[in-house]
Amino acid sequence: MALTFQTPTQEITYHKVSDYLSNSALFKDLLHVSLRDPQFDITYGSAQVAVEVLPWDVHPWEERELAIVKACSCVTVGSDPTPEMMHYLLTENHRMRFGAFHLSNDSDIRFAHTVLGGESMDLMELQTCILSVVTIADTYDDIIRDQFGGQRAVDRIGS
Repeated sequence: MALTFQTPTQEITYHKVSDYLSNSALFKDLLHVSLRDPQFDITYGSAQVAVEVLPWDVHPWEERELAIVKACSCVTVGSDPTPEMMHYLLTENHRMRFGAFHLSNDSDIRFAHTVLGGESMDLMELQTCILSVVTIADTYDDIIRDQFGGQRAVDRIGS
């Protein structure tokens, strides 16, 4: 099954990300390439990260086609979204240099960061995006589980 892209810029970005990840000493042995979606999955430490290449439809520039690369990791599942936990996550978001915590539709805690794709996508910025997500997810999964309950996502996936 061939991948389909919504825009040429999304396709260009996908191939740049694919080339980078496939040749990266950091990621090439940890990489799983989706055959259905423009997405890559990476297991790094206790973090599993989805790297998606998405079209960016609503943006502030007229007559310009853009794409983004979003790295996202499920940090914990089953943590009770108490006001104390929400306060903690918002406070931690303020400290983050790249990316932010958010809740999924199922109230799983996720951490994500997004960079601009396209012809001029900076590979150092892409690497920083992915490493930021894996580092935060790998660090905070234990902290959040211990303070607010739930399971690390990697433990839930493994069971």
